[in-house]
Amino acid sequence: MPSRTRTEGQPQPAREYPRAPFGVEVRFYEWDKAHVARGHEIGGGGLFLETTAPIPEGTRLTLRVTLPAGAAFTVLGEVVRTVRGGPMRKPGLGVRFLDLAARDRDAILDYVARHSVRAA
Repeated sequence: MPSRTRTEGQPQPAREYPRAPFGVEVRFYEWDKAHVARGHEIGGGGLFLETTAPIPEGTRLTLRVTLPAGAAFTVLGEVVRTVRGGPMRKPGLGVRFLDLAARDRDAILDYVARHSVRAA
């Protein structure tokens, strides 16, 4: 599996979907091991979870996500980035959705459209 690690100063690839802040608790499962993390941001392609759980890139997770408007869904995801954290950033996991249903993606995109932070 190719590494997603990038060197300092290297530009990040453009995202397929916009993202918005997402401070909601998310339950996720690594095989039979349950975890709870706080969402940081979400988009139609995935989310970032604030957690210190040491889960390696490439790991598949089952996530249970509930949007603030009440829509809830279960989705398979893959860890594509791990962040150790430090003085300027929170530790966590970047997770790409693998089998998100169209109606659930639409609900996320609606949430993002209403909550995204626009540049001035």
